[in-house]
Amino acid sequence: MVAAPLLGIHTHNDGGLAVANAMAAVQAGCVQVQGTINGYGERCGNMDLIPLIGNLQLKLGYSCVPAEKLRGLAELAHYVAEVANLNPDTHAPYVGHSAFAHKGGIHVAAIAKVASSYQHIEPELVGNELRVVVSELAGRGNVKMRAESLGLQLNGHERAVLQKIKDLEAQGFQFEAAEGSFEMLVRRAAEGYAPPFELLDFTVIVEKRGGNQVVAQAIIKLKVGDEVMHTAAEGVGPVNAMDGAIRKALLPHYPQLAEVKLVDYKVRIVDAHLGTAARPRVLIESACGDERWSTVGCSENVIEASWQALWDSLELPLARMRADTVTV
Repeated sequence: MVAAPLLGIHTHNDGGLAVANAMAAVQAGCVQVQGTINGYGERCGNMDLIPLIGNLQLKLGYSCVPAEKLRGLAELAHYVAEVANLNPDTHAPYVGHSAFAHKGGIHVAAIAKVASSYQHIEPELVGNELRVVVSELAGRGNVKMRAESLGLQLNGHERAVLQKIKDLEAQGFQFEAAEGSFEMLVRRAAEGYAPPFELLDFTVIVEKRGGNQVVAQAIIKLKVGDEVMHTAAEGVGPVNAMDGAIRKALLPHYPQLAEVKLVDYKVRIVDAHLGTAARPRVLIESACGDERWSTVGCSENVIEASWQALWDSLELPLARMRADTVTV
């Protein structure tokens, strides 16, 4: 007697249908599906096992992995991306950083009442989490929920903070990818907030010295308490030089800043039609151990935009150490 053959399927994503075809194959009797984590593969990629597992188990009732393994999907996807030396897809179904992000005021007001109104599953089932985004489309609910998720209480002042955000975004700032700057905006609005330091002014010089060597030097004037300090540092670029000069002044007062590292620096053009006169937006990502945060600056001058983002990136960890809850 000949055993019935076991059917399997191997799909690629050339038409954007790899997961859909794999699901149809399973429903038609296939018992094996070939794919890769995050869909990595030639051309448009192989079938992505992450959304396939989520769809089969959470939508169609198949048993693919134990529940505790399902809660590890987000961690698995990010780990494989790190091993592959690729940035995780922030918009990946189920496991992306934005998979359960809510931006519009109506959306946030709805999920505050009924989470399932704009979420197809509970994010925790796959190891992800709900995220409220603050932007020009936000309502007061966005600001309140985002602040509360950071341990900050606004006590009815959401409208004032929201207006400040909208004013800044009209100038080119953007807080969707700069949650650290949003947090600093809320903290600085708190009654009685005393900044740990104040940046007074700076001078940055970029010069080309003999041969092909280009050197940047930054001279910083800042204030800690009643003490005003002037420091200078050289760097491979103007931002690196400013960072070095600021740290030279701050480390004697705040040695914990030695653990804070600048891990990413990005420049985006806000009004590209102006050419070289366009307003740049600078995003800085900083890290301390496993903790990461992003800050933003925007100005006609890229050095000033960098200064703004760098200021937030260094003040935030100090502000967090001072208090866990802020009342506005």
